[in-house]
Amino acid sequence: MHKDFAEWYRSAGITPNGEMLPKRWAAIEEYQPEPDEIVSLARLFCRLGKPNDAFLNAFRASFQKTDPAFPMRDNDQELVVLAGAELVDTLQRGTVNVADFAALSVTCAAAQNMRGTPAVADIPEIAASYLSVRSIDRAVDGDGYGPGNTALFAALTTLGAPHDGVPKEFERLQRELSVASEESNILWWLFSEYSRDLKQPWKKFGVPAVTLMAGKELADLTRVIPGPVAAVAFLDRVIRCAKSKPPSSILVTDAIKGTTPEWRQQYVGQGCPAQIEDLLPIGHGLKISLMSPDEAAWVSAFTQATGIQADVELSPNVLAYQLFLEALLCRAWKAVT
Repeated sequence: MHKDFAEWYRSAGITPNGEMLPKRWAAIEEYQPEPDEIVSLARLFCRLGKPNDAFLNAFRASFQKTDPAFPMRDNDQELVVLAGAELVDTLQRGTVNVADFAALSVTCAAAQNMRGTPAVADIPEIAASYLSVRSIDRAVDGDGYGPGNTALFAALTTLGAPHDGVPKEFERLQRELSVASEESNILWWLFSEYSRDLKQPWKKFGVPAVTLMAGKELADLTRVIPGPVAAVAFLDRVIRCAKSKPPSSILVTDAIKGTTPEWRQQYVGQGCPAQIEDLLPIGHGLKISLMSPDEAAWVSAFTQATGIQADVELSPNVLAYQLFLEALLCRAWKAVT
């Protein structure tokens, strides 16, 4: 059982029961969520819309197996805690690609607290810490998405003794090469001070537009999820190419409308799978902005769909990082489904 499980209950305003907690955690360990269930867990934890009834019934039933007295209704706040705990357990015990997907799901859904502080604030922080550690160790621990050259890897696995260690070493070298290539490409991108997509220097664009454009382009350059550990610093460097002293914060809606409709159309066309759309507040906002030429109309629709108010501000590099993570979540979704 996680050492802070009881504290998560208290954070959500629920007094934990010493007899109940082991039963709850036993159910959490037994439950092995599929990718679509991880999405539902993130929605439930972050209170995004009405949860799917079939998922809720199955999730509740999993706890009734270890505790026949577990309530099947009127325990919504406890379900939020249990959804968060299930996500944390997935980070700790899931395969690497599934754990990456779970961490990105809860981090993107929490949206830098733009939607308000979650019932258990520790859990998005645990997910963010997981991504940070994975960024440091991704060349060593593997990215969970298999070797780059699958045909060669398959051939190496047939060698047998005394060459049993060759496939594992091949995978490690492939990962290190991918990370080294990624870092080299990012270095040249930073040094050039040019947008890769629009082939123009960053200084030709305003800070709001560069904020989102930089997040997208860094994600394009990322070869190994969850990306470089210095991603926020890289994004800050690009934003300062647009303006040496950028504002301390910008409106999220200003960042969206600062980009051209053509750029938004390209971004939406490349990503934003409908199945995880509500976990992608900025990507979803870009899509909504294309649905109406009237700014007031789409801003109102954006607020209603995402729960992010029109007057919410973030520092430019943090907003850029949010879109960067959302773009990686889209790729992770495709990898696990």
